[in-house]
Amino acid sequence: MRSPIGPALIILSLATAVILALVLLQTTGLRGDLDRARAEVVTLREQVETFERGVPMSELSMRLAELENDIQEWVVAFSNDSVPGDGSTPAGGSASISDVLDRLDDVLARINDLDDRVDEICQNVPVC
Repeated sequence: MRSPIGPALIILSLATAVILALVLLQTTGLRGDLDRARAEVVTLREQVETFERGVPMSELSMRLAELENDIQEWVVAFSNDSVPGDGSTPAGGSASISDVLDRLDDVLARINDLDDRVDEICQNVPVC
């Protein structure tokens, strides 16, 4: 008489062998993925190290000081002690309207340059 447990144990041992083979294949595949990911991380670190560090604080503070001086000059150019409604002198003092507009265009151009530089810096920074 044969025991009914014998065929069940054979089927169970074959299923276990198949499962172990699949686990081994999966582990081998994951190990390859891990090695590729590590190589990619090394490559990305090298690329990040070669990027420009951005604007040094000295240059940024110098550009901001220039902008502040330009704004102060602009305020001085447009401030006067004349009586409101007095049309004898323009708002900028003795400067002509075209001079004032040229100066405003210059200030706006510097502000735009500074804004472009900040955008350029923020492209290399993950949180900006």
